Amino acid sequence: MAAAVDLEDAFGAVFGEAKAEGHPTARPILFRAHARSAAAIRVVATDCHSLAWDCSLSVSDLDDLRDDVGIGGSWADFLDYLKSSLSSGEVKLLFAADQLRKSTGSDGAKLVATKAKGLPRITISLHTVTGAGTSDVIAEFSLALYGAYRTTQELASKEQEHKSQLMGSLLTEREKNEIMQKQLEALSFLDKRKATKPKLLADQVSSVSAVTLGSDQVTAPVRQQISVPSPSKAPPAKATKRVAPTSRRARVRGALLQDNEDEDDN
Repeated sequence: MAAAVDLEDAFGAVFGEAKAEGHPTARPILFRAHARSAAAIRVVATDCHSLAWDCSLSVSDLDDLRDDVGIGGSWADFLDYLKSSLSSGEVKLLFAADQLRKSTGSDGAKLVATKAKGLPRITISLHTVTGAGTSDVIAEFSLALYGAYRTTQELASKEQEHKSQLMGSLLTEREKNEIMQKQLEALSFLDKRKATKPKLLADQVSSVSAVTLGSDQVTAPVRQQISVPSPSKAPPAKATKRVAPTSRRARVRGALLQDNEDEDDN
């Protein structure tokens, strides 16, 4: 099952700093663990000046390391645990106590990584690189570190560009939303205005009707009082000219006629 996993795809590369313990070096120790092929992982540690340690782990070596650590699960789970431990920031480079009495870098060292407190530790034995090989290891490490920096920078640049595009899209959508909001507010204002006009007209008609009705109610009693006089205050009756009886009028008329005839005879 281990041979079926491509280490270059499953593991990749890890950079970090290892805290040196039991060694008088004043420079920080940096390390790199990377898949040098589909079937091997190389681990290098150096102070980037004059010291270097390395080792190469084959598939069988990784199987032994897996048994020593006691990590169950699949092969991919073990590789993930190994990478997480080396990336945790809790990595140390341990030296034997007798190395303090010997020349610097005369013996090997152990790279110890812990994923988290209480979990199994990863221990990898490193061999000291001597002679011209030290410069080669340091040069290779420096170029790889620069390549990783460039890759990280490119990824950060792409992420920043993507972020800028998202911000531009967000601003565009925000402007569209503001325009739509203004249009909706304008339509809402027009609808309210249209709905208010009939109401105002209805209120005006109701007011006019109320005024007219009130005038009728006030005028009607007045007219009634004027046209129908009160019995208690009836106006005095007009004096009428009395007419003489018919018999009397005849006598008076006859007398007048008789007098006129007497005057003619005379």
